[in-house]
This record gives sequence, C-alpha cells and structure tokens, in this order.
Amino acid sequence: MLSDLLNTNHILFGINVKNKKHLFQELSLKSENFNKLINQKILFEKIIQREKLGNTSISNGIAMPSALIDQIEKSFVLFTTLSNPIDYGSADKKLVDLVCLVVSPTSSKSKHLYILSNFSRLLKNKHIATQLRGCENSDSLFAVLLNFNLSSAA
Repeated sequence: MLSDLLNTNHILFGINVKNKKHLFQELSLKSENFNKLINQKILFEKIIQREKLGNTSISNGIAMPSALIDQIEKSFVLFTTLSNPIDYGSADKKLVDLVCLVVSPTSSKSKHLYILSNFSRLLKNKHIATQLRGCENSDSLFAVLLNFNLSSAA
C-alpha cells in the first residue's frame, strides 16, 4: 500500500538543485533528516553506485534513483519535484523535473524491485504525470499520489 511507503513528510516540493550529483546529495540529506538510521554519505554512495549500472530516468522528465542499504528495516519513498528541470542524461533527452527515490533494506531486494516496478508504472502514466506537474504544494502532490493504487497503476 502506498501509504506504507510514503507520507506527507516524504514529499519535497520545488527542490532547487543544479545537477544530478547535487540532486543525489539533497535526497540523501533529506532521507537522513527523515530517518536517523540513515547515513547520508552511505546513501549517496549507494545511489551513485546504482546510477553507474544504468541511468534511472524512466522517460518523460521522470527519474527513479534507488538504493539498497543495511541501515534501515523498512522501505520508503521520497518523492520530489524540482523547481528547475535538470539534465539527467535521459535516453529521451528530456530534462527531469519529477524524481522518485526508492530506498529499501538490503535484505528486501524483491520488495524493492516490486516498489520500483509499480511506481514506474504509476509515474509513466501521462495523466498522472500531468497532474503531478500541476500541483502547487506538497499536500496536493501527496493527494494525487494517494489516489492511485500501486498494483493497478498501469
């Protein structure tokens, strides 16, 4: 269930970053602020390691960086809109303005893949992406995301 992974504190509206590396630093810092078990430097390194395996853009200005870390017991999602789109190195050459970070315990690889798959289907829905881009604050972003069931997001 989406509400188990995401709450209003995990919605970041209008983050201002310069580039992909800066985005990953901000996401790592915010994650540490939300969960004191997370070390931002370790999370940042894990996100970078994953990104080196392949770009995590899913097209249409949306990216889904992710990481598996030992320090946490439960998966979580951090959803972010960027105040200015950034070059993410996306295959479709579109600048990224919607970012969904998925972080899971190392011991939960199958659940991690399930979350990534379902959020990817949700965010690839052009209607949902348009609604998210039309939001004016974190609360409206959260409401749009909660309106959709992850398992039926296709």
